[in-house]
Amino acid sequence: MSTKKANRRFYPFKTVKPRRLAHTVFMKKALLPLLLVTLLLPLSLPRAAAEEDPREDSRVVVCAMYHGVLKSRQGEYIVSPSRLEEDLKNFRAAGYSFVLPCEVAAYAAGGGELPEKPLILSFDDGHYNNLYYALPLLEKYDACALFNVIGAFSEFSFTSGDDNNPNYSHLTWENLRELLKSGRAEIGNHSWAMHAYSPRFGIGKLSSESESEYEKALFYDFSRLHERVRKECGYVMTSFAYPFGKYTKNAEQVLKNMGYTVTFSCNEGASRVKKGEKDSSRLLRRINMDGRLSSLELIKKTERLFEKAKAA
Repeated sequence: MSTKKANRRFYPFKTVKPRRLAHTVFMKKALLPLLLVTLLLPLSLPRAAAEEDPREDSRVVVCAMYHGVLKSRQGEYIVSPSRLEEDLKNFRAAGYSFVLPCEVAAYAAGGGELPEKPLILSFDDGHYNNLYYALPLLEKYDACALFNVIGAFSEFSFTSGDDNNPNYSHLTWENLRELLKSGRAEIGNHSWAMHAYSPRFGIGKLSSESESEYEKALFYDFSRLHERVRKECGYVMTSFAYPFGKYTKNAEQVLKNMGYTVTFSCNEGASRVKKGEKDSSRLLRRINMDGRLSSLELIKKTERLFEKAKAA
């Protein structure tokens, strides 16, 4: 039998000859690793390359909540000027950058940028000592802050003339103008007269109110301070801090209709604000800077809450 016939006997398909078969086997062996790499490559890529991480266009915002600043006494809601100064130093050392709510709102609306670790300093209740002790420290450490005022308290200090005692006076309209002139302050609405335990708790709804009556009461109170600050200071407020942290869906809607872009609760923690998602700058969490604790204790706590929100 000829060699050609023998080859046909054992390899009946004309397209597959011994030399070509060997070549095919060799090519398969050579290409197999490349094929495996091609198939496994997407699995081995970092998540950001294989699938866009939704956290990329977002920032975890920390809000430090202060109230009174006094030399004479400290407490859960009162810090000394020296403790406040230590906080500012430690925040800087931990890599935080001070920002204002308007910057956070701009980021949430899709414009502007925020640093990697943005921090809002907020002072609630509009104490005169915030101007007396805190403003010089903000200037010293190139910081900025939000001052949430209570209209009825400011009006009393203004009309009574008892307006310059750090122990009990509240910020007057002239004081607010001074804060704004510094370029380091944003003024926030803390209600006109709803910072009280009765007849309602904060902005809470009364059992006797209908939904429409409740929303009218909210609008009347919020707009009273809003218009007074606009008239006295030529300033339009866009931030609201809920008294005692009490908030409702009705209040959120009323504020949204009024053009308020940032709201603050008293829920402890940090908040993730997403670029292009306007509502992500609402109901921001805050951390009470308890005057009974050391600055280092609070910075450590702040870092834990920041990392927890970042990992979520």
